Amino acid sequence: MHSRFSLRQIAAIAAILVALLTNLPLISLLPRARLSLFQGVPDVLFFVLRFLFYSAFAFFFIEFNRWGLTRRPMQGALQLIGWLTVNMLLYGVIIGLFVVLVMKTLPNYPVLVAFTAYFRGFFIWLVALLIGYFLNVLDQNRTMLAENERLKQQTIQAQFNALRDQLNPHFLFNSLNTLSSLIREHSELSQPFVQKLSQVLRYSLQVQQQKLVPIAEERQFTAAFAFLLHMRFGEQLRIIDELPDNPPWLIPPMTLQLLIENAVKHNVISRARPLTILMQSDDAGGVIRVSNPYQPKAEPTDGTGTGLANLDTRIKLLTGQSIRIACQHDTFTVSLPIILKQA
Repeated sequence: MHSRFSLRQIAAIAAILVALLTNLPLISLLPRARLSLFQGVPDVLFFVLRFLFYSAFAFFFIEFNRWGLTRRPMQGALQLIGWLTVNMLLYGVIIGLFVVLVMKTLPNYPVLVAFTAYFRGFFIWLVALLIGYFLNVLDQNRTMLAENERLKQQTIQAQFNALRDQLNPHFLFNSLNTLSSLIREHSELSQPFVQKLSQVLRYSLQVQQQKLVPIAEERQFTAAFAFLLHMRFGEQLRIIDELPDNPPWLIPPMTLQLLIENAVKHNVISRARPLTILMQSDDAGGVIRVSNPYQPKAEPTDGTGTGLANLDTRIKLLTGQSIRIACQHDTFTVSLPIILKQA
C-alpha cells in the first residue's frame, strides 16, 4: 500500500479545491437566495449542483492536459498553439452547455448567467491547465526518481561484484599457499583448513545477489575467515569479536572480512609487532567499530586502494550515511552505521 497519493487522486483533490475557491464568494449569499422553482427553500441545491459541475469541469481539464502533455510532448510553437486551441474549443462547448442548463433555472438573468459562467469557467480552465502541467512534471520526476533508484541498486551490486572480484584472487592465492605449507608441515590441520575455506567460498557465492545480510551470518563467515588467517599468521594475528549476541542488525555482505583483510594487508604482522583486530559496537553512537594498531608497512602494499572507498559508497547508497575513518593514538578505526532490521 503506497503512502503517497496517485496523480489522479491529486487531480481530484485539486479539482475540488479549485471549485470550492471559485464558488466561495457565493456561500455567503445562500441564506438570502431562493430557488424560483421551490419557493421558501434556500438555494443550497443549486449551489451544490454548480459546485459538482465545476469540480468535474476542473478534474476533466486537469486529466485531459496531463494526458496530453504526457503522451504528446509540446516540442514546437505550432503544437502548443494547436493544443491550446483544442482546449479552448472544449472549454467553450462545455461552458456553453452549462449556461443553457442554468438559464432554464434562471431565465430572468441570461447575460449575467453567461458572463459569470464563462468568467468562472475560464479561471478554472486556466488553473486546471497549470495543474495538469505541474502533475506532468511531477510524474516525470517520479519516473526519474524510480529510474535513479534502480540505477543505484545496480551500482551497489556492480560495486559489490567488483569488490568481490578484486579480493578473491588475493585471498585464494594466500589460502592456497597456506594450505600447501600445512600439507607439508602439519597435515593434520589441512582438513579443518579446507573445511573453513569451503565455508568461506560457499558464503561468498551465496551472497552474490544480496545487498544486506543478518549480522549473525556475517560473523559466522568472518569467524571462518579469521581461522584461515590464524593458520597463516599464527599467534602474530589476533581477531577479537566483542559484538553483542544476536543483535537485530543487517550489514552489507563481506564487510567485516574486507576490513580485516584491509588491516592485514597494510600493517606489519610479526612476532615483534603482532596485530590485534578488535570488532566492537557502540549502541549509543549507532556504529560498529573495527580497529587495529596503526603499524603501516615500510613499503605500500600492491593494490587498487579502492576497498574502503567502495565500501563507503555501498554504505552511503544503502543508508545515506558514510563510514567514518579515524587514526588516533596509533589506532586505526573504521566505524560503520548500524542498520536495523525492519519490523
